[in-house]
Amino acid sequence: MDNNNNNNPVDPHSKGNSNTDEGVELDRIAQDSNINLPASDPAVRRDETSLPMDSVEQSTKTISGYPSSSDKDSNSKKEDENYNFRSTWVPKLQQELFENPEVLESRRTKQRATNYRRTLEREKEGIKPLDNIFEELKVNANGLTKAEAQKRMEEVGPNAIPDVKRYPILEFLYFMWNPLSWTMEVAAIVSIALLDWVDFILICALLLLNATIGFIEEHTAGNAVEALKNSLVSQVRTMRDGQWEMIPSPDVVPGDVIMLKIGAVVPADCRVLEAEQVKIDQSSLTGESLPVNKKVGDEVYSGSSMKQGEAKCVVTATGVNTFFGRAAHLVQETEGHGHLQVILRNIGLFCIFFIAIWVLIELLVVFLGRGGYCHGVGEGRCSPLNNALVLLVGGIPIAMPTVLSVTMAIGATQLSKKKAIVSRLASIEELAAMDILCSDKTGTLTLNILTVDEPICFGDSKPEDVVFISYLACSEGDDQDAIDKAITNYCHEKYPNADYANHQVSKHYPFNPEDKKAMGLVNGPNGKTFKASKGAPQIILRESDNYKEIGEAVEKEIENLADRGYRALGASISYDAPDFKTWHFLGLIPLFDPPRHDTEDTIKRALEMGVSVKMITGDQLAIAKETARRLGMGGNLFTIPYLENNDLGVSEGEVIEMADGFAEMWPEHKYKVVEQLQKRKHVVGMTGDGVNDAPALKKAQIGIAVAGATDAARSVSDIVLTSSGLSVIIDAIICSRKIFQRMRNYVIYSVSATVRICCTFGILTIGWGFMFPTIATVIIAILNDGTMLTIAKDRVKPRNEPDEWNLFEVFTMALCYGFYLVGSTIVFFAIINNTTWFQDHINLRYLHDSEIRGIIYLQVSISGLATIFVSRSQGFSYFERPGFFVIFAFCLSQVVATFIGVYGLRAYPHTCSYLEVDDPKYADCEKFETNLRGAGWGWAVCAWIWSFLWYIPMDFIKLGVTFALRGKIQPINRGALRKIYKWFGKDLPKEEPQAAVKKEKPAFVFPPETTHHKSNH
Repeated sequence: MDNNNNNNPVDPHSKGNSNTDEGVELDRIAQDSNINLPASDPAVRRDETSLPMDSVEQSTKTISGYPSSSDKDSNSKKEDENYNFRSTWVPKLQQELFENPEVLESRRTKQRATNYRRTLEREKEGIKPLDNIFEELKVNANGLTKAEAQKRMEEVGPNAIPDVKRYPILEFLYFMWNPLSWTMEVAAIVSIALLDWVDFILICALLLLNATIGFIEEHTAGNAVEALKNSLVSQVRTMRDGQWEMIPSPDVVPGDVIMLKIGAVVPADCRVLEAEQVKIDQSSLTGESLPVNKKVGDEVYSGSSMKQGEAKCVVTATGVNTFFGRAAHLVQETEGHGHLQVILRNIGLFCIFFIAIWVLIELLVVFLGRGGYCHGVGEGRCSPLNNALVLLVGGIPIAMPTVLSVTMAIGATQLSKKKAIVSRLASIEELAAMDILCSDKTGTLTLNILTVDEPICFGDSKPEDVVFISYLACSEGDDQDAIDKAITNYCHEKYPNADYANHQVSKHYPFNPEDKKAMGLVNGPNGKTFKASKGAPQIILRESDNYKEIGEAVEKEIENLADRGYRALGASISYDAPDFKTWHFLGLIPLFDPPRHDTEDTIKRALEMGVSVKMITGDQLAIAKETARRLGMGGNLFTIPYLENNDLGVSEGEVIEMADGFAEMWPEHKYKVVEQLQKRKHVVGMTGDGVNDAPALKKAQIGIAVAGATDAARSVSDIVLTSSGLSVIIDAIICSRKIFQRMRNYVIYSVSATVRICCTFGILTIGWGFMFPTIATVIIAILNDGTMLTIAKDRVKPRNEPDEWNLFEVFTMALCYGFYLVGSTIVFFAIINNTTWFQDHINLRYLHDSEIRGIIYLQVSISGLATIFVSRSQGFSYFERPGFFVIFAFCLSQVVATFIGVYGLRAYPHTCSYLEVDDPKYADCEKFETNLRGAGWGWAVCAWIWSFLWYIPMDFIKLGVTFALRGKIQPINRGALRKIYKWFGKDLPKEEPQAAVKKEKPAFVFPPETTHHKSNH
């Protein structure tokens, strides 16, 4: 994967590495965390002494990971302090999606500060010698046997932080603890105060039904999401039975000997046995801005990451027995940028406020304007208050949190089928809004299958010498990167008779971002020892004793290779034992990484979807330009020095915004690109795979760890890809936009339903004194909420432009739908109640008030739920077929509603429900203001036709509002248009990509010399 982490522009080993002595990217993380740590001076930082002893917890574990008897009390205390008790009753999905991110970040910041103080105190205490460690662990430098490891696993358990103990009954009750449910609970209290037992039972039943459905759906979906996250478990190179093997990190036990390389996340507390220029990043644990140097004997804490070098370590503690325990899990949770918590709050407050206003208006008009009063309680004797319950119960979208969270969870499962695993659920909505993707070149735009070309030799060296020396500098086994694999395979295939047996690598020095090379200490024939190196050709060339003779020729060949799209690898050798200060440059090895066959089409597809793809690479500018040319990308590529000192007369941010890509990038440059684009109001996605990509991945709204990414990169990413290529990301974008559409459709429907219920029944009460039984709106709520759960699996069309929450658009659309539906019901009621039009023209019978309630109930139910078909479509709803489950749920609920409209509730809620229409006492029963009787099949058919006729113009309302707010509409989707054209034997004309038009807007004319600006790095 191309991580662009090199100080040298043509460094072929730039993958996942960088010179981080300045700590640029980690400084920014500390600033983001608001931790005021003295990071600028490591000496001061590590010698700080003015710490209150009571604020620093002692370690509660022995070195072997088992609590000592004297430490049990302090151990219990530490567990209590780090235990997230709130998680025992808050459902996982609710906690992840709707928790306040500011509160969570404040909690992390405090914990990091505490962790930092604990590390300082730990250092003052001193650490045991390694010999004592081995003795207590009963192990040696060769690690454990498999049998002993299994025995210890049974004793200490897996290397994982166990989940908090969850109480299902509390989780169930939590679904009734939110502002929307509180409003419903107020209605239940009012009904019991009025001794309206039936309504009280129905409202409680609605609450319990919603909680039951929410609990079951979220539990099922939450488990699926958790299973996806668990599939991202890292692998650790561990010595078992004297052999190195890869095992899952949860299987690591105290006493295991493990190998940590750059980019690895430390799986457990360890002590260093062997170290090669090791630097550890502890910022996620303690907030420290600079990486910490580690040497033999030092402690390494679980959850930190390898910033540089390679270390052989022995595991001293695992799981909750580690130094930070649960606190490490808390501070390492991926930080969120999502808006669902804000969206849900604003929509909930709007609905509650709207309902409260209408309840107040209705009560004032009925009690003061119409002289209404209560006859007592029970049996509907206080109709004004009973009628107010209609607004409270019918207007609250109580199922909204459940529908949104389940939709997101099901969407995460769908994304996993597209080879994209979501580690932060809220990132789905941000992926839908992404308009710029900063993509690595290697492995994403290209195949990451390196092809080795014929070596270029200098001096008296031969091609075999250049390749064989580079081969000796390669790592072995599972630790090989793409370059090592390519050179190893090429050497064995091209030179099978090379003297492999007499050249044994006694020690391998992994790639170091400071000197930009990897080396091998080789025992050659006749006991001769030498070092072989490969790496950035300019760096290796400048260290060589033959630099003056061949320097100019080598640099010319490097430029020629770059112009053809080749990366160059330098090879050198040193016989100057034991210091090896004198090196001799042998030659260059050209490496070529061909573009993916589908990348060009995928980029065009991204442009059609309104996503601009910017290539980011650490390779030379000429290589980047050649790759961009082959992929059909734009040619405006720049280096960071040019961005900072451009001659275009525009700001650095404007150039970054208009550029097609960037070359010769360092990790801190990635962070800068993301930051500048975000300042210009873009939603940015960033791909990466190395430990030094972590700051940029964390800064971007959507951090995407590509296939094969290091544990450090995956730990801070929002989405982890399990397949290579840009097409995987595009598929994920399409899927996320479908998920977003489902959520947006439901929100618009819910708000319009609130407006419609409150205004309709409020106007009927105020204008005509016509009241409704609460049970009718309870039934509507139950049927509609049940239907809305199917929206999570609806068949939707993704937009061809980025989606984001626009509450003004949501509320405008919902208000227009709601007021229109109010008009449909009020007009229908006025014709029935005030005229005889239907009786005269359709020969329908006259209706009493209780029967009018039945037919109005049916019309409200049909037209209200049918709104989902309008809100779910982008153009005319007749051309966008809903999902099967949505259609089935709609039909089932409206069959029930039709039977209620036809046969009624037998004049419920009053005791005269047994009377028939021709009974002499029937007229007396009509004096009750909330009776509901059926209107018969003739009127039911009339209500269906009326609802259908009023449904047709709703699409025009939607298109009109959309055009007014967005300036463009698509009345018929292209899939339907294609079918219509086929009916007439014609082909649908091709559509010009929208994003491509945007690319024509910049007035910049980039001169050729600007895009070939050479870096001074």
